[in-house]
Amino acid sequence: MAATEPAAQTAARLAALMTEEAVTLRTALGHLHAERRALEAGEVDTLAVLAARKSEAYGRLAQLGDARTALLARAGSKPGRDDIEALFQSAPDWAACRQPFKELVALAREAHDLNQANGVLIRAQMKSSQQALAVLMSASEQASTYGPDGQSMARSTSRSLGSA
Repeated sequence: MAATEPAAQTAARLAALMTEEAVTLRTALGHLHAERRALEAGEVDTLAVLAARKSEAYGRLAQLGDARTALLARAGSKPGRDDIEALFQSAPDWAACRQPFKELVALAREAHDLNQANGVLIRAQMKSSQQALAVLMSASEQASTYGPDGQSMARSTSRSLGSA
């Protein structure tokens, strides 16, 4: 840790940073829940808007995560969960970081799980769309015509129309 900044000050900055991360993660979770509802309702147009919003939130989370990693490094800790928890247990100065970190871990787990579940829905819908498209493509390749009785007849491509 930098000699010019006491542990209590670094801990306070880290706690505030993790609180901001949690707020941003809650925003991302809101987008994930909205994505889930849009997927279930088949609201395809909404998904593009939500993807942009999620991307913005994830970009901000990456910035905050980098800042957290830098602060932890200044405190002599690695960014791994066990190392962080050991730091927070090492001295009373770090007590203010325990709850924000615990909350951040829980929110990250929830976001991960919801993102995975949404991915399953997306893959299922893509598979269904691909199957429907394959049926349509197959049907268009076997274009039919209608006979005098109104019944469809498969068109034969090997029939000659005449010769010159």
